[in-house]
Amino acid sequence: METELLAIVLGAVLPIYPMLYAIYQKIGRYDEVVEEFRKLRAEHEQHKEAYHGNG
Repeated sequence: METELLAIVLGAVLPIYPMLYAIYQKIGRYDEVVEEFRKLRAEHEQHKEAYHGNG
């Protein structure tokens, strides 16, 4: 019974595994872009406050 279940699970997962891996990589790249954007936004706010003052 366990062997049959394992065969069914592997038969279902293995064909779509490359697609799942590609999605995982794209999510990782997206996270890197978001983190870089947050850094740039914080840097921009610091420069804006220095240039315009606090008010």
